[in-house]
Amino acid sequence: MDTVFFDWPLMLRELGPLIGVITFFIWRDWKREARLSKRIEKLEDYQRETLTHLVEKGTAALVQSSEVIKWISRVIDRVSTKCPYMESPRQKIPHPTENSDS
Repeated sequence: MDTVFFDWPLMLRELGPLIGVITFFIWRDWKREARLSKRIEKLEDYQRETLTHLVEKGTAALVQSSEVIKWISRVIDRVSTKCPYMESPRQKIPHPTENSDS
């Protein structure tokens, strides 16, 4: 007596549509993931380029600002040494609302 474990034609007839649907959804999701991966990579590249450019501009602005502040500080030191109202370059000038008697 022959024992048949699987009757392939019967299984394909019974499970064929189910296997086809499952295969379709797996293929569709695989393609969607591939497209999404490409989109994400493009967005990341754009963000990286944009941020690099902005960081370079920001760094240049900070360097320029630091140089201007140094220049202003030197000018203030020079002017304050020639100011007749100050005894030393770093003398504290009282505010007009402060009372000098107390």
